[in-house]
Amino acid sequence: MKFRRVVIALLVMSVLAVMTAAAAPSGTYKEAPQLAAMVQSGKLPPVESRLPASPVVVKPLDSVGKYGGTIRKVYTGVNDWWNLALFGVRAEPLLAADLEGNIAPNLLESYEYLSGGNVLRLHVRKGIKWSDGVPFTVDDIVYDLQTRGNKNMPLESAGLADKVVADKIVKIDDYTADLPLKEKYPLEFTIAYDPTVSPKHYLIKFDPRYDSTKIWQDLAMAWSPSRNSAALVNLPVLSAWKVIEYVENLRIVAERNPYYWKVDTSGQQLPYVDRVVFNYVASTDTIPAMIKAGQLDFQARHLSLADFPFYKQNESMGGYRTAVLPNTNFGPAIHLNYADKNLDLRNLFRTKEFRMALSYGIDRQAISNTLFFGQAKPWGFSPLEGSPANPGNPYSTMYTQYDPSAAAKLLDDLGLRDTNGDGFRELNGKPLSIIVDMDKGGGAGPVQVVELIASQWQKIGIRAIANTIDRSLILARWNENSHDAFAWNVNGGIDPLQFTFAWSTTAAPDFMWGNVGVPLNEWQTSGGKSGIEPPAFIKDMNQLVLEAQQELNANKRNELARQITKIASENLYKIPTTTLVSVGIVSTKLANVPSTWTDGISVLSPRNTQPWQFYYK
Repeated sequence: MKFRRVVIALLVMSVLAVMTAAAAPSGTYKEAPQLAAMVQSGKLPPVESRLPASPVVVKPLDSVGKYGGTIRKVYTGVNDWWNLALFGVRAEPLLAADLEGNIAPNLLESYEYLSGGNVLRLHVRKGIKWSDGVPFTVDDIVYDLQTRGNKNMPLESAGLADKVVADKIVKIDDYTADLPLKEKYPLEFTIAYDPTVSPKHYLIKFDPRYDSTKIWQDLAMAWSPSRNSAALVNLPVLSAWKVIEYVENLRIVAERNPYYWKVDTSGQQLPYVDRVVFNYVASTDTIPAMIKAGQLDFQARHLSLADFPFYKQNESMGGYRTAVLPNTNFGPAIHLNYADKNLDLRNLFRTKEFRMALSYGIDRQAISNTLFFGQAKPWGFSPLEGSPANPGNPYSTMYTQYDPSAAAKLLDDLGLRDTNGDGFRELNGKPLSIIVDMDKGGGAGPVQVVELIASQWQKIGIRAIANTIDRSLILARWNENSHDAFAWNVNGGIDPLQFTFAWSTTAAPDFMWGNVGVPLNEWQTSGGKSGIEPPAFIKDMNQLVLEAQQELNANKRNELARQITKIASENLYKIPTTTLVSVGIVSTKLANVPSTWTDGISVLSPRNTQPWQFYYK
């Protein structure tokens, strides 16, 4: 599968998604048998009263489904809250991505910019209700934004919350609000952050601003932000399923939301599946055995590609199929420190021909074959195929061919030669070695990637030392500028506004893993008064990034992104390796699940598969 339309939160806005605010299907709306029984007994109002006048109509992937069944998944504890949110259990975003990567309004009907882009006007969909039947209005967005700005609440304040002047928001009516912005901000940027929507009618019961007998901790406990807890049982939601049972470190059970505001093309209220059950695992090492035993129905989160052969071998026994998933990020890249304290290394890292030699010295196909089962593509420092930020050939694979002879010649021409016969080149008569920091797995990818690169560079006379340390130590060495290089997956494989963010810091909302030298950040933020000046190409690139971040026109922003990509690719901003792939398993009994899908937070995967239209055959 090509990454053909993985276009992304930060680059393009499309209204061509399969999810549309269409006119209601003809005839009477239909509902799950359990809900029909509750209507009959008087416990629920009729389905027509629970749905908006014009519900969102979802076109099923393959066929109109039928009601029933339970999807079984796993979660790893209280902090694994994204697991629920990304499957449609506890959150609904303002905008959402579909399977093709198109970004479209979700809770919003539309939005527009006023005052030259300094005010964002939101129009929310009319008639949507929370899972307890209370209408959803702009009050729920305003309350969320104004509460996130309060220092007493442990809420993420990145994304839209970081850009809005919360105390100046103007409510026009129940469905319209004007949000003054600190600076121009494309709303598509919000997709990878916490949804800024919360049930005001419920949370004010615990809010000390509304009830003087309450304290801020009461509100935090009731809200349960960024964590799983028993509070989710009572918290109203707008999502397809709602948590009805929570047993810490054992099980989370979510049941269909009777007020869910989407229907299929035949008028059936979604979701099709009755329940989603998340079973706790203390260690992800236990997941493969559960999958082999047929105990899971859909899982991609927490699966390791290293287990791909095991999953393939046991498909029949477990009653599932294995899916290889293209990822919105890249595989591990070598991030050279352009501000290295070792001036000889700093000057070498800033020499393009040296970076070219390092790149030519990497056998990317061998990395793919050895560590990614041949599923990853050798790739340059360019957005993925199909991204509007990708300027096409030759940028996608620039400097990625394996050519140790060309690498050796470049190094020879730079005067880097092995003068003592130990097999490694010297720099100014001193041993040349590069220490590459990495953590064991996680964001750095497989440890073996750096180990393979080190062995390949040895063939061209470059000594690289794979320094496996804890992530906290990587950050410490990075912040004190004591590292030579580090290896990390490249975030935002479809978004150069992330992966070229060269002056980023560890503070949200900066994209910290884009950094190539902390003193460069100091130079950038001080206007050149302190810190270390970046290479000229990085200054050019970052100026374009600043322009793109405030460009509200998608076409103009895409053109700026292509310019950024060309500079990054031509100059080998970082030393790339391959694309990144993930693995998932899907029960053979589940229908309307794509054969593969794009994985990654940039498209809120697996939300982009629309699990509410899955059904059991």
